[in-house]
Order: sequence, then structure tokens, then C-alpha cells
Amino acid sequence: LNAADNAIDELSLDQIQKIYTGEYTNWKEVGGDDMPIIAYQRPVNSGSQTGFLGLVMKELEPMEAPSEQSIAGMGELIDTVSTYTNQPDGIGYSYYYYASAMWGNDKVKLLKINGIEPNNETIASGDYPIHTSYYAVIRSDEKKNSEARKIISYLLSKEGQALAQEAGYVKVKK
Repeated sequence: LNAADNAIDELSLDQIQKIYTGEYTNWKEVGGDDMPIIAYQRPVNSGSQTGFLGLVMKELEPMEAPSEQSIAGMGELIDTVSTYTNQPDGIGYSYYYYASAMWGNDKVKLLKINGIEPNNETIASGDYPIHTSYYAVIRSDEKKNSEARKIISYLLSKEGQALAQEAGYVKVKK
């Protein structure tokens, strides 16, 4: 995600990796205005940093973020990207459901990656290149009326699917 008034609406996964390794340091290197890129990161022990390293950076080592660019709370990262020095120079990352449903902020925008916009459809289809899957698994010999089977049935029901989407997740695939 970046500031809503930043001219950049999309980046490739390769460009994001180059920003976070420090190879790209100015928005003009990715087609934007001539201004430094402020690449915010979360602390090493946070879930979103772990996700970012695995899903985006893969085997690449990100640059060490200056302390003012390492943001403790996920919501703080979204707010900081939107307001830091009132300039559109920041970039950050968050999980889709968090950025869109839990901590929406009209001063930031979610970037297209490799030309694909993040939304429920592109994430569910796997077209958006940055996504993660969650699984609900029960034992095959679980009793028919067990609490575990009731939870699975609810998750797969229309009501459960609607609730998942309301929370910012995409539909469950069986």
C-alpha cells in the first residue's frame, strides 16, 4: 500500500523486492515522481513481517529499516504511510482484510501487483500474486454431530461464507 496521492498505482513483485532490498530508493525508478521512497517495515517478530518475508521477499534479505520506519502496530503502519511528513513517499504492506476491512483509510491505496488489483475475486482465484491460504481440518473419524463438524458446516454455509466476506476474507474453497 502507498499514499493515495502517490502517482504509482501498481508495481511488479520484482519492483517491490528491489524497493525492500534497497536497490530502488527513488519513486522515479518505478515510474513515479522524483522523491525518495520511504519503505516501512514491521518488527521482525510480527506476523505480517513473517508473511511479507515469505510471500514477497522469498529468499531475498530486506534492507534494515531505520527505527522510524519500523512500525509496531499494523494499523499504525497504514496510518503512517498515509500521513508521514504529508508526502506521498511512503510504502508499506498489510494483509488485505486488515487494510480494507479492519483499518480502512482513504489516504492510502492498495497497489496492483503485476497489473492485478487486490480484491476478493482475484485473491480467491489465486490471480493476485500475494495471498495466503487458511485451512480448517478435522479428523476423518470425527463424530457426525461433534462440535468440530458443526464449526466446519457453519464455515461452509451461506451464513458462514457471508460472515467471512464481511470480515474481509474471501470465500472458502472446499
